Amino acid sequence: MDSPTRNFLGLVGSSAALAAYPVCGFIAYVLVPLVGLSPGALAHLGPVCLLPAIALTILVATSVGLAARMLGRQMSASRRLSRRVRALALSPPPELSVAAKASGLEGRVTVVDSPEQFSFVYGILVPRVAIGRGFLECLTAEELRAALEHESYHVRHLDPLRALLGNALTEAFFLLPALEVLRLRYEAGRELAADRRAERVSGRRALLGALAKALGEPGCEPAIIVSLADPGLLDARISRLENGRAPALVTVDVQGLLTSALGALSFLLLLIAAVVGLGGTSALASMAADELSASGTLLGALCAAPVVAFVALAYWRLARRASEPLPPGDRI
Repeated sequence: MDSPTRNFLGLVGSSAALAAYPVCGFIAYVLVPLVGLSPGALAHLGPVCLLPAIALTILVATSVGLAARMLGRQMSASRRLSRRVRALALSPPPELSVAAKASGLEGRVTVVDSPEQFSFVYGILVPRVAIGRGFLECLTAEELRAALEHESYHVRHLDPLRALLGNALTEAFFLLPALEVLRLRYEAGRELAADRRAERVSGRRALLGALAKALGEPGCEPAIIVSLADPGLLDARISRLENGRAPALVTVDVQGLLTSALGALSFLLLLIAAVVGLGGTSALASMAADELSASGTLLGALCAAPVVAFVALAYWRLARRASEPLPPGDRI
């Protein structure tokens, strides 16, 4: 397992662990009782008791809304980009088809009728590679292979899908900025790992030449693009190829840790206040006993197991398909 995969799994695992108990506790001990209260019971409790529950509900709804908005925007951007590539698609020259097949990208590379010099991976569930006509025309055979090997790493690791999930998770957990660092480490690591793959196959000089010629990318939504010439990392990647030293990845600073701890504590205190406000200290004791007991942990694991298994199986199938030639019916 390489470094970007570890960072991505760290982001997903941390998000799942942080969401499991608090969200289940919120649903079981705040949302369900709040929805089930009669108008008379609501009036009896009064605004002081209801305020924490209402505030917590708004907070959770905001997190879900931010994540849903991010998913919607990126999926919409992905569809627009796919339509744009199809509209500008050219027939691939024979040398590109040969190089694509050698890189494990058979049927997945599309030449875009553009004089700009770019290549990128797009497509959330079915990743493909777009390469500009201008870029293709200026590359040597060795540089073309290096560029395709770089993009092949992104295709095989489903990096557009990972980027989508990473952005959505950091939006959902906006109270925990430390998770953003994991996302940034993943984004930087994936480019360096893709470079290492291309360097092993085609050599350092070919990859450096391809990077030097990749001057930019078309003016489209960047959220679902994984580009050979990521502008935020291009200098660091060229420096690594020139001196052999990998750049240092971003780390969590003290302020980020403190802010994240404060965010998690705020949510926990708000949850406790909401449970006490709706059901008193007895409800809080019941929640603590259920959430922390061995039987409660086992029940939670049993409830989560089908979801985890389904997600893992779906991801495995997508990753397996990404390592195979694209069927003729799915090609542009």
